[in-house]
Amino acid sequence: MQFEIRHVLDIKAELGEAPCWSVDQQALYWLDIEGKILHRFDPATGRNESWPAPGTPGCFNFREGGGLVLAASTGFFDFDFATCRFEKICDAPFDPAAFRFNDGKADRQGRLWAGSIKLAFEMEASGQGTFYRYEAGKVVAGISGVKVPNGVAFSPDGTTMYRSDWRPEGKIVMQYDYDIATGTPSNERLFTAMPDGFGIPDGATVDSEGYYWHAAPYSDKGYVARYAPDGRLDLHFEMPVLGPTMVAFGGKDMTTLFITSGRLESHMGLPISPLGGDIFAVETHARGLAETLTARA
Repeated sequence: MQFEIRHVLDIKAELGEAPCWSVDQQALYWLDIEGKILHRFDPATGRNESWPAPGTPGCFNFREGGGLVLAASTGFFDFDFATCRFEKICDAPFDPAAFRFNDGKADRQGRLWAGSIKLAFEMEASGQGTFYRYEAGKVVAGISGVKVPNGVAFSPDGTTMYRSDWRPEGKIVMQYDYDIATGTPSNERLFTAMPDGFGIPDGATVDSEGYYWHAAPYSDKGYVARYAPDGRLDLHFEMPVLGPTMVAFGGKDMTTLFITSGRLESHMGLPISPLGGDIFAVETHARGLAETLTARA
């Protein structure tokens, strides 16, 4: 299957992440984690707006009433679309001098899952991060022992949770049984491991048929890959950058896959891609699912 990759936003973000499509606004919200900025991109006009984030942002989800909830190093914040202001909801559940939030996503009930990562990251060290669940202004620890929190996604019916990590056995994606009533994951098991030639399993989403899509940066090439519900690699395509970071469906019919990217190759001894940090779009034959709104605190 051939995919035409469109270069839709030239912005050179240091670490573009967390794309999320607003159905109401027909716009893509996204973060530059290293730049500490919340962005809003309108594909119809090409216009990109931005707002400084309160601390280092990691992930977010849209909320009821017109706004979003942002997980940042200094806490969870409400961002109101009408006033474009951040208001603190609660503190982060860790020392911001030692940790920050990275990847995250809401479940099908609107609970926001956000994973923490240690700032002084050591590949040989055991996982010291945690996935936290935010709901109604409260934060609860959910999955501990996380090294690199990435790849969070939920099946269409919400009963399966996915997340990726680096472990001694390799770069893998796990899945869990997910209790939609309590927001509790259980029965961790291997979903898939990165094929030869792929980099790390990064930001992900699930389409309406339950296929798992993720960005795979920092090998000799950057890829986007899709896996069947049984963990089989179904398709993949090469990106024009080494560091694609996350994927999200959007567009009028939710069939456009938007892909953020970063410019962190120098940390790995690799040359920076000329288009690194930009946003790309691919028309697919799949259809995404709109994110469930998070309840107001």
